[in-house]
Amino acid sequence: MIDITNASRDLVVSSGEAAEAFEAVDRLRTEVAALDVPSDVITRAQWVLDDLEDELRRPDPDRDVMASRLWRVTEFLQGEGAALGSDGPVFEPIAEIAGFVGPLGEALLRRLR
Repeated sequence: MIDITNASRDLVVSSGEAAEAFEAVDRLRTEVAALDVPSDVITRAQWVLDDLEDELRRPDPDRDVMASRLWRVTEFLQGEGAALGSDGPVFEPIAEIAGFVGPLGEALLRRLR
């Protein structure tokens, strides 16, 4: 079992799969912050990533809810001109989260490729 503690958000994630997804959300947050888009776009995307983290804190994260949020953030960023394809650094953490989410996440990956 992997435990991750983030004191600033009082978070403990203890499921192995959920911990990996949480780490991927953290990496995605870093990659989103580095995108060449306006700062208000980054801020709004970060809010959706906060929602993903909140869901991962639940004892049994709802993967459909997570899929919806992951789709939302990718559509929003693409609409603002961000490249999220498989050749970019943002794709890897998205793919890891999508793997945790399941079939709806896989559909998202097909759309991004």
